[in-house]
Amino acid sequence: MALGILEIMYIVLVILAVGIQVILYKSKSNNSIIIINMLFGLLLSYLAFTSFPTNFTLQKTLAIVMGIVAILAVIIKFRSEELVILSKISLSISIAVSLALLFL
Repeated sequence: MALGILEIMYIVLVILAVGIQVILYKSKSNNSIIIINMLFGLLLSYLAFTSFPTNFTLQKTLAIVMGIVAILAVIIKFRSEELVILSKISLSISIAVSLALLFL
């Protein structure tokens, strides 16, 4: 029973990730979409970080790094309007790697 609920949670997270990424690339530099992507990336990196046991140091460190990448992507976007596409790509990488870590 509990594994079925966990699988439903994973499916919902993947659908949300795909939907948020589609909205991110379709919109014209909307700040709220960027912030929502960053928060979702932070949520995924937190979930990935807490899902590993204490002796999986490399995976936990990678999860933390993906959260930092999400924050840096938003900082890059607000600092320079020329680097908006780099910010979007960084957010996508952060979300994709965090999802991959979560599925391990």
